[in-house]
Amino acid sequence: MVDFLGPPIPEKEVMEVNALRIGRKWYGYRGPGPGRTFAVHSVFARTVNLATGRELLSLVGADSSGSSSFLTLPCRKPDLGLKTGDPCAVRDGRLYLADLTVDFGNAPLWEGVLPMNFRGRVREENIAVFKAILDRKASPESAWRQVSGNPGGPFRRLSAILDLGESPEAARDLVGLGPGLTPSGDDMLVGYLAIAFHTFGDREFVRTLARTVRDLLPGTCDISAGVLENAAGGDFCEQVQRCVLDLCRGGKEDLYLSVASLLEIGASSGADIAAGMYAAMYDRRKNKSAV
Repeated sequence: MVDFLGPPIPEKEVMEVNALRIGRKWYGYRGPGPGRTFAVHSVFARTVNLATGRELLSLVGADSSGSSSFLTLPCRKPDLGLKTGDPCAVRDGRLYLADLTVDFGNAPLWEGVLPMNFRGRVREENIAVFKAILDRKASPESAWRQVSGNPGGPFRRLSAILDLGESPEAARDLVGLGPGLTPSGDDMLVGYLAIAFHTFGDREFVRTLARTVRDLLPGTCDISAGVLENAAGGDFCEQVQRCVLDLCRGGKEDLYLSVASLLEIGASSGADIAAGMYAAMYDRRKNKSAV
């Protein structure tokens, strides 16, 4: 039974609900047309991923933050009884699943907290606060611990994140490296790219790094490749955007809250992303904030 926010609905009954919001990647499916058939790619407690043939789109619960690829359902968890390979269809702003129809034709568009052309300057005092929070709260399995506390550990190549400022080719040592649905090396690159896109003055370096990452996408899993491809285009989820904004303009309390939210991503993905952000902030050669 789906735990929808409302009165109980009998099992087996086909339900119709209105989406709470959609990311811009869903926007093109709102209008009239012949429709499209998708397949369920993967199912997790908080996310259902759909394969469109060219990218992954996701169904998430009401308590999830925003992303360009998310369709947010009015339920606490998108536990829809789906399994990998199940078909679904999109037509005229509606998503048809086995026992559920989701109307997203009039759903508000999630636009993020940062415009893609945001250029900021990281506040120097916030870098120390950011590090102190990670030292206290990052999980023991995270890339933050591997790089800052155990550089000779089993994933010692994660330290290649420190070489990106000298050569974007160092990304070759990171893509697909580490355990998890989104390997630690990939998550670190997402964090590095977030700081690079929004604070680096050397735009040619950022473009070169983005091209390098795109060329390496076949070297990692589907889910991670989708996140990395978004990052290479300057497209980041809400938790990452919020951290960038607070690093540039927020105070200590703002930053504490945004980092805490970031660390909630996955078992260690949030801390891995944060490790990449920190490496980018301390890249003294390339981290020249835009005017």
